Amino acid sequence: MSSLEKAVLCYVEKNFDDGVAYFTTQNIKEQWGDDWNDAPYEHNAGKPYDDHKFDAWKIIKIPFCVDGFEVAKSLKTTENGDIVVINYTNSPYSVEMINNKEIPWLHSCYASDKVSIFAGETIIEFVKKIKDFKGEVYFPCDWAYQLDSLLNSKKIDLSDF
Repeated sequence: MSSLEKAVLCYVEKNFDDGVAYFTTQNIKEQWGDDWNDAPYEHNAGKPYDDHKFDAWKIIKIPFCVDGFEVAKSLKTTENGDIVVINYTNSPYSVEMINNKEIPWLHSCYASDKVSIFAGETIIEFVKKIKDFKGEVYFPCDWAYQLDSLLNSKKIDLSDF
């Protein structure tokens, strides 16, 4: 299984429309970063640790641009399960809480069709959701072979992107 198929979302940085999504190839429960158990994450947490030995796992950074998605620090789940925008000065969330799916990393609050992007989603799932909102995802150059291999094996289709 390639990194493209295996890696799952574990961290997001976003300013306005531009962001970077971080994916890990290890179990998300084992992935950690500096102060990932501290809230508010937006003032405490560091990027995912990637100081692994022997390439047992990888951190993959994927830049993206999408309009209309709010990041976790601006979201709240209501009692009836709706996700709404709250302008917190300091959010009540840690990365650990977000990665336990208490709130999505990203949510399309302003569209009629609401879409959430939670921790643990694969790169392919992430790309499809960003694409559905006319966003863009920028793959590293060294991924050309993996994308070509997945296309040839019919595991993905260009319409997925």
